[in-house]
Amino acid sequence: MTDLVRVDIGDGGQVLRTALALSAGTGQAFEVAEIRSGGVRSGLDVHQVAAVRAAALACGARVRGAFEGSPDLLFEPGTVTSGEFRFEIATAGAATLVLQTVLVPLAKAGELSRVEVTGGTHVAGGPSFDYLARHWTAVLDRLGLRARLTLLRAGFQPKGGGELRAFVSGWEPRESLVLEERGALLEVRGLSIASRLKGAIAERQRDAAQERLWEQRRIEVHWEVASPPSASPGSFLLLEAIFESGRAAFGLVGERGVRAEILGDRAARRLLRFLEGEGAVDPHLADQLAVPMALAQKGGLVTTDETTPHMEAVAATLSRFGIAARTWGRRGGPGGLEVGRC
Repeated sequence: MTDLVRVDIGDGGQVLRTALALSAGTGQAFEVAEIRSGGVRSGLDVHQVAAVRAAALACGARVRGAFEGSPDLLFEPGTVTSGEFRFEIATAGAATLVLQTVLVPLAKAGELSRVEVTGGTHVAGGPSFDYLARHWTAVLDRLGLRARLTLLRAGFQPKGGGELRAFVSGWEPRESLVLEERGALLEVRGLSIASRLKGAIAERQRDAAQERLWEQRRIEVHWEVASPPSASPGSFLLLEAIFESGRAAFGLVGERGVRAEILGDRAARRLLRFLEGEGAVDPHLADQLAVPMALAQKGGLVTTDETTPHMEAVAATLSRFGIAARTWGRRGGPGGLEVGRC
Protein backbone atom coordinates (compact mmCIF):
# COMPACT_ATOMS: atom_id res chain seq x y z
CA MET A 1 0.00 0.00 0.00
CA THR A 2 1.47 3.37 -1.03
CA ASP A 3 0.47 7.02 -0.78
CA LEU A 4 -1.43 6.57 2.46
CA VAL A 5 -3.12 9.85 3.36
CA ARG A 6 -3.19 10.78 7.02
CA VAL A 7 -6.27 12.70 8.09
CA ASP A 8 -7.13 14.46 11.35
CA ILE A 9 -10.93 14.57 11.66
CA GLY A 10 -10.99 16.54 14.92
CA ASP A 11 -14.40 16.54 16.62
CA GLY A 12 -16.53 16.67 13.49
CA GLY A 13 -17.76 14.16 10.98
CA GLN A 14 -17.56 16.40 7.92
CA VAL A 15 -13.82 15.91 7.44
CA LEU A 16 -14.30 12.15 7.72
CA ARG A 17 -17.11 12.12 5.15
CA THR A 18 -15.04 14.29 2.83
CA ALA A 19 -12.10 11.90 3.17
CA LEU A 20 -14.34 8.89 2.51
CA ALA A 21 -15.78 10.42 -0.66
CA LEU A 22 -12.35 11.50 -1.92
CA SER A 23 -10.84 8.12 -1.11
CA ALA A 24 -13.58 6.25 -2.96
CA GLY A 25 -13.42 8.68 -5.88
CA THR A 26 -9.63 8.85 -6.26
CA GLY A 27 -8.52 5.41 -5.07
CA GLN A 28 -6.25 6.83 -2.36
CA ALA A 29 -6.23 5.06 0.99
CA PHE A 30 -6.29 7.05 4.21
CA GLU A 31 -5.97 6.56 7.93
CA VAL A 32 -7.14 8.42 11.01
CA ALA A 33 -5.54 8.03 14.44
CA GLU A 34 -6.56 9.06 17.94
CA ILE A 35 -10.12 9.94 16.94
CA ARG A 36 -11.65 12.48 19.33
CA SER A 37 -9.00 11.58 21.89
CA GLY A 38 -9.39 13.43 25.16
CA GLY A 39 -13.12 13.97 24.66
CA VAL A 40 -15.93 12.76 26.88
CA ARG A 41 -16.67 10.07 24.29
CA SER A 42 -13.62 9.18 22.24
CA GLY A 43 -13.48 7.24 19.00
CA LEU A 44 -15.90 7.00 16.10
CA ASP A 45 -19.55 7.68 16.87
CA VAL A 46 -22.43 5.67 15.45
CA HIS A 47 -23.15 8.18 12.68
CA GLN A 48 -19.53 8.22 11.52
CA VAL A 49 -19.48 4.43 11.47
CA ALA A 50 -22.57 4.46 9.23
CA ALA A 51 -20.79 6.72 6.74
CA VAL A 52 -17.66 4.54 6.77
CA ARG A 53 -19.61 1.36 6.12
CA ALA A 54 -21.66 2.96 3.36
CA ALA A 55 -18.56 4.24 1.56
CA ALA A 56 -16.87 0.86 1.98
CA LEU A 57 -19.79 -0.93 0.34
CA ALA A 58 -19.86 1.54 -2.53
CA CYS A 59 -16.21 0.99 -3.43
CA GLY A 60 -15.43 -2.47 -2.04
CA ALA A 61 -12.99 -1.06 0.49
CA ARG A 62 -10.95 -2.93 3.04
CA VAL A 63 -11.51 -1.26 6.39
CA ARG A 64 -9.98 -1.58 9.81
CA GLY A 65 -11.57 0.10 12.82
CA ALA A 66 -15.13 0.61 11.52
CA PHE A 67 -16.92 0.23 14.83
CA GLU A 68 -18.35 2.59 17.43
CA GLY A 69 -15.68 3.86 19.79
CA SER A 70 -12.80 2.87 17.52
CA PRO A 71 -9.82 5.19 18.11
CA ASP A 72 -8.27 4.51 14.70
CA LEU A 73 -9.48 3.93 11.16
CA LEU A 74 -7.80 2.58 8.04
CA PHE A 75 -9.73 2.83 4.76
CA GLU A 76 -8.32 1.17 1.61
CA PRO A 77 -10.74 1.72 -1.30
CA GLY A 78 -11.36 -0.71 -4.11
CA THR A 79 -13.19 0.13 -7.32
CA VAL A 80 -16.44 2.06 -7.18
CA THR A 81 -19.14 -0.05 -8.79
CA SER A 82 -22.63 1.09 -9.75
CA GLY A 83 -25.61 -0.87 -8.50
CA GLU A 84 -28.36 -0.89 -5.88
CA PHE A 85 -27.47 0.04 -2.33
CA ARG A 86 -29.42 0.26 0.90
CA PHE A 87 -28.00 1.77 4.08
CA GLU A 88 -29.98 1.67 7.32
CA ILE A 89 -29.40 4.03 10.25
CA ALA A 90 -31.34 2.91 13.29
CA THR A 91 -31.23 6.32 14.98
CA ALA A 92 -32.08 9.83 13.79
CA GLY A 93 -28.60 10.09 12.32
CA ALA A 94 -28.71 12.13 9.14
CA ALA A 95 -29.49 9.85 6.23
CA THR A 96 -28.70 12.81 3.98
CA LEU A 97 -25.07 12.89 5.14
CA VAL A 98 -24.60 9.21 4.30
CA LEU A 99 -26.17 9.84 0.90
CA GLN A 100 -23.83 12.77 0.22
CA THR A 101 -20.83 10.62 1.12
CA VAL A 102 -21.52 8.00 -1.55
CA LEU A 103 -23.51 9.82 -4.25
CA VAL A 104 -20.70 11.65 -6.07
CA PRO A 105 -18.26 8.70 -6.09
CA LEU A 106 -21.03 6.40 -7.37
CA ALA A 107 -21.71 8.80 -10.23
CA LYS A 108 -18.14 8.25 -11.37
CA ALA A 109 -18.82 4.52 -11.77
CA GLY A 110 -20.38 5.33 -15.13
CA GLU A 111 -23.73 3.55 -14.80
CA LEU A 112 -27.04 4.21 -13.06
CA SER A 113 -27.11 3.53 -9.32
CA ARG A 114 -29.99 3.43 -6.87
CA VAL A 115 -29.34 4.33 -3.25
CA GLU A 116 -31.80 3.99 -0.38
CA VAL A 117 -31.01 5.32 3.10
CA THR A 118 -33.07 5.19 6.28
CA GLY A 119 -32.67 7.45 9.31
CA GLY A 120 -33.14 11.17 9.86
CA THR A 121 -34.21 13.16 6.82
CA HIS A 122 -34.91 16.45 8.64
CA VAL A 123 -32.57 16.84 11.61
CA ALA A 124 -30.42 19.62 13.00
CA GLY A 125 -26.74 19.42 12.18
CA GLY A 126 -27.11 18.15 8.63
CA PRO A 127 -28.70 19.11 5.32
CA SER A 128 -32.36 18.25 5.02
CA PHE A 129 -33.70 16.00 2.30
CA ASP A 130 -35.29 19.04 0.65
CA TYR A 131 -32.04 21.03 0.74
CA LEU A 132 -30.33 18.24 -1.20
CA ALA A 133 -33.19 17.44 -3.56
CA ARG A 134 -34.03 21.04 -4.51
CA HIS A 135 -30.80 22.95 -3.99
CA TRP A 136 -27.63 20.83 -3.94
CA THR A 137 -28.60 18.66 -6.90
CA ALA A 138 -29.55 21.76 -8.95
CA VAL A 139 -25.92 22.90 -8.80
CA LEU A 140 -24.58 19.39 -9.38
CA ASP A 141 -26.51 19.49 -12.64
CA ARG A 142 -24.28 22.37 -13.77
CA LEU A 143 -21.36 19.97 -13.38
CA GLY A 144 -23.14 17.40 -15.52
CA LEU A 145 -23.95 15.20 -12.51
CA ARG A 146 -27.62 14.24 -12.57
CA ALA A 147 -29.26 12.88 -9.43
CA ARG A 148 -32.94 12.45 -8.63
CA LEU A 149 -34.03 12.20 -5.00
CA THR A 150 -37.37 11.00 -3.63
CA LEU A 151 -38.64 11.22 -0.06
CA LEU A 152 -40.38 7.96 0.82
CA ARG A 153 -40.98 8.84 4.47
CA ALA A 154 -39.86 11.83 6.51
CA GLY A 155 -37.80 11.23 9.63
CA PHE A 156 -37.68 14.10 12.12
CA GLN A 157 -35.48 14.34 15.18
CA PRO A 158 -35.24 12.84 17.69
CA LYS A 159 -36.78 9.56 16.47
CA GLY A 160 -35.79 9.53 12.81
CA GLY A 161 -37.24 6.55 10.99
CA GLY A 162 -37.32 8.30 7.61
CA GLU A 163 -36.39 6.87 4.24
CA LEU A 164 -35.13 8.42 1.03
CA ARG A 165 -34.21 7.10 -2.39
CA ALA A 166 -31.78 8.49 -4.94
CA PHE A 167 -30.98 7.63 -8.52
CA VAL A 168 -27.67 8.89 -9.89
CA SER A 169 -26.60 8.53 -13.51
CA GLY A 170 -23.14 8.00 -14.90
CA TRP A 171 -21.20 11.24 -14.83
CA GLU A 172 -19.20 12.92 -17.55
CA PRO A 173 -17.95 16.15 -15.94
CA ARG A 174 -18.34 19.37 -17.90
CA GLU A 175 -16.35 22.56 -17.62
CA SER A 176 -15.31 24.01 -14.28
CA LEU A 177 -17.96 25.38 -11.95
CA VAL A 178 -17.62 29.11 -11.34
CA LEU A 179 -20.18 30.81 -9.10
CA GLU A 180 -18.57 34.14 -8.35
CA GLU A 181 -21.38 36.67 -8.80
CA ARG A 182 -24.98 36.01 -7.82
CA GLY A 183 -26.62 38.38 -10.32
CA ALA A 184 -30.15 39.69 -9.99
CA LEU A 185 -32.69 37.96 -7.74
CA LEU A 186 -35.15 36.06 -9.94
CA GLU A 187 -37.37 34.21 -7.49
CA VAL A 188 -37.78 33.15 -3.87
CA ARG A 189 -39.32 29.75 -3.20
CA GLY A 190 -40.59 28.41 0.08
CA LEU A 191 -41.43 24.96 1.38
CA SER A 192 -43.20 24.51 4.71
CA ILE A 193 -43.99 21.00 5.91
CA ALA A 194 -45.44 19.49 9.05
CA SER A 195 -46.41 15.91 9.80
CA ARG A 196 -48.42 14.40 12.64
CA LEU A 197 -48.77 17.77 14.37
CA LYS A 198 -51.88 19.71 15.32
CA GLY A 199 -52.47 23.43 14.93
CA ALA A 200 -51.75 24.24 11.27
CA ILE A 201 -48.01 24.34 11.97
CA ALA A 202 -46.92 24.42 8.33
CA GLU A 203 -49.24 27.31 7.52
CA ARG A 204 -48.11 29.30 10.56
CA GLN A 205 -44.43 28.83 9.67
CA ARG A 206 -45.15 29.96 6.13
CA ASP A 207 -47.16 33.01 7.18
CA ALA A 208 -44.52 34.23 9.62
CA ALA A 209 -41.72 33.89 7.07
CA GLN A 210 -43.77 35.59 4.38
CA GLU A 211 -44.70 38.46 6.69
CA ARG A 212 -41.08 39.17 7.58
CA LEU A 213 -39.88 39.02 3.96
CA TRP A 214 -42.68 41.29 2.75
CA GLU A 215 -42.18 43.75 5.58
CA GLN A 216 -38.41 44.02 5.05
CA ARG A 217 -37.97 43.69 1.28
CA ARG A 218 -41.43 43.38 -0.31
CA ILE A 219 -40.54 39.84 -1.36
CA GLU A 220 -43.37 37.59 -2.51
CA VAL A 221 -42.51 33.91 -2.03
CA HIS A 222 -43.79 31.07 -4.22
CA TRP A 223 -44.92 28.67 -1.51
CA GLU A 224 -45.48 24.95 -1.27
CA VAL A 225 -47.13 23.55 1.87
CA ALA A 226 -47.12 19.81 2.44
CA SER A 227 -47.65 17.06 4.99
CA PRO A 228 -45.46 14.15 3.87
CA PRO A 229 -45.74 10.64 5.30
CA SER A 230 -43.64 10.55 8.45
CA ALA A 231 -42.39 8.08 11.02
CA SER A 232 -42.48 10.72 13.72
CA PRO A 233 -43.98 14.18 14.32
CA GLY A 234 -42.08 17.23 13.16
CA SER A 235 -41.92 20.30 10.96
CA PHE A 236 -39.49 22.00 8.62
CA LEU A 237 -39.18 25.21 6.61
CA LEU A 238 -36.93 25.87 3.60
CA LEU A 239 -36.40 29.18 1.81
CA GLU A 240 -34.58 29.29 -1.54
CA ALA A 241 -33.33 32.37 -3.36
CA ILE A 242 -32.70 31.87 -7.08
CA PHE A 243 -30.43 34.41 -8.79
CA GLU A 244 -29.22 34.82 -12.37
CA SER A 245 -26.01 32.95 -11.50
CA GLY A 246 -26.05 32.02 -7.82
CA ARG A 247 -28.49 30.50 -5.39
CA ALA A 248 -28.93 30.16 -1.65
CA ALA A 249 -31.16 28.09 0.63
CA PHE A 250 -31.78 28.09 4.36
CA GLY A 251 -33.73 25.48 6.25
CA LEU A 252 -34.82 25.12 9.87
CA VAL A 253 -36.19 22.08 11.67
CA GLY A 254 -38.97 22.58 14.18
CA GLU A 255 -37.90 22.37 17.82
CA ARG A 256 -39.86 21.45 20.91
CA GLY A 257 -40.85 24.65 22.70
CA VAL A 258 -40.23 26.89 19.67
CA ARG A 259 -43.43 28.29 18.19
CA ALA A 260 -44.03 27.94 14.47
CA GLU A 261 -44.07 31.72 14.09
CA ILE A 262 -40.60 32.00 15.63
CA LEU A 263 -39.20 29.34 13.31
CA GLY A 264 -40.63 31.05 10.23
CA ASP A 265 -39.30 34.42 11.30
CA ARG A 266 -35.81 33.00 11.96
CA ALA A 267 -35.60 31.45 8.51
CA ALA A 268 -36.71 34.69 6.88
CA ARG A 269 -34.14 36.71 8.82
CA ARG A 270 -31.34 34.37 7.74
CA LEU A 271 -32.33 34.76 4.10
CA LEU A 272 -32.52 38.53 4.50
CA ARG A 273 -29.00 38.57 5.93
CA PHE A 274 -27.76 36.74 2.87
CA LEU A 275 -29.56 39.15 0.53
CA GLU A 276 -27.87 42.07 2.25
CA GLY A 277 -24.39 40.53 1.97
CA GLU A 278 -22.03 39.29 -0.72
CA GLY A 279 -21.44 35.92 -2.33
CA ALA A 280 -23.06 33.70 -4.93
CA VAL A 281 -24.08 30.78 -2.69
CA ASP A 282 -24.94 30.10 0.94
CA PRO A 283 -22.08 28.89 3.18
CA HIS A 284 -23.42 25.34 3.52
CA LEU A 285 -23.56 24.89 -0.23
CA ALA A 286 -20.04 26.26 -0.60
CA ASP A 287 -18.43 23.47 1.41
CA GLN A 288 -20.82 20.82 0.04
CA LEU A 289 -19.62 21.59 -3.49
CA ALA A 290 -15.98 20.92 -2.63
CA VAL A 291 -16.05 17.16 -3.27
CA PRO A 292 -18.03 17.39 -6.54
CA MET A 293 -15.63 20.05 -7.85
CA ALA A 294 -12.63 17.97 -6.79
CA LEU A 295 -13.84 14.69 -8.33
CA ALA A 296 -14.93 16.46 -11.53
CA GLN A 297 -11.24 17.33 -12.02
CA LYS A 298 -12.25 20.52 -13.81
CA GLY A 299 -11.70 22.89 -10.92
CA GLY A 300 -14.11 25.48 -9.67
CA LEU A 301 -14.71 28.55 -7.57
CA VAL A 302 -17.61 29.64 -5.41
CA THR A 303 -18.11 32.72 -3.24
CA THR A 304 -20.29 32.96 -0.15
CA ASP A 305 -21.49 35.48 2.39
CA GLU A 306 -19.91 33.66 5.34
CA THR A 307 -16.55 31.94 5.58
CA THR A 308 -16.94 28.99 7.97
CA PRO A 309 -14.62 26.57 9.81
CA HIS A 310 -16.31 23.76 7.86
CA MET A 311 -15.26 25.31 4.56
CA GLU A 312 -11.68 25.70 5.77
CA ALA A 313 -11.56 22.13 7.08
CA VAL A 314 -12.88 20.70 3.82
CA ALA A 315 -10.32 22.64 1.79
CA ALA A 316 -7.52 21.35 4.05
CA THR A 317 -8.76 17.78 3.54
CA LEU A 318 -8.72 18.17 -0.24
CA SER A 319 -5.13 19.40 0.01
CA ARG A 320 -4.14 16.27 1.95
CA PHE A 321 -5.40 14.20 -0.98
CA GLY A 322 -3.21 16.21 -3.36
CA ILE A 323 -6.04 18.35 -4.70
CA ALA A 324 -5.29 22.08 -4.83
CA ALA A 325 -7.78 23.95 -2.67
CA ARG A 326 -7.88 27.24 -0.83
CA THR A 327 -10.33 29.46 0.99
CA TRP A 328 -10.26 33.17 1.56
CA GLY A 329 -12.09 35.64 3.75
CA ARG A 330 -12.26 36.27 7.47
CA ARG A 331 -14.34 33.78 9.44
CA GLY A 332 -17.90 35.01 9.63
CA GLY A 333 -17.39 37.41 6.74
CA PRO A 334 -17.65 37.06 2.96
CA GLY A 335 -15.17 34.76 1.25
CA GLY A 336 -14.93 31.77 -1.02
CA LEU A 337 -13.53 28.40 -1.95
CA GLU A 338 -11.40 27.54 -4.96
CA VAL A 339 -10.66 23.95 -6.00
CA GLY A 340 -8.20 22.64 -8.55
CA ARG A 341 -7.29 26.01 -10.02
CA CYS A 342 -4.95 27.33 -7.33
